[in-house]
Amino acid sequence: MKNLSNVICSIILGIAIITGCFIIKGSQLSISSATDNNEISNKALMTIQETAKYLNITESQVHTIISTEETMLKTQGSYTGMLFPIFKIGEDILVSTTLLNDWIKESIQLRKEY
Repeated sequence: MKNLSNVICSIILGIAIITGCFIIKGSQLSISSATDNNEISNKALMTIQETAKYLNITESQVHTIISTEETMLKTQGSYTGMLFPIFKIGEDILVSTTLLNDWIKESIQLRKEY
């Protein structure tokens, strides 16, 4: 009977150790992801790829936002609200991190849809 108790205790202890390892590994992944986003957000300028990662959307969605706003500006002659904060150097599109945060706040307040 004592041996059976020892076996059951060993199994429970083993399961607890394995479960703890999975929990720790999961928290390290989220910390790593948060660290990546902090490194990006500390930059003054971001690429489209970094912007997509920062916003947790795809690059094509970032391009859709930009092209939608540019089309509205061209067809209507004006645009209400803040435009997505980009500028171009040659073929490269760069995004201002500070202004992007302002754009996010305004877009949420205006409930913009793209």
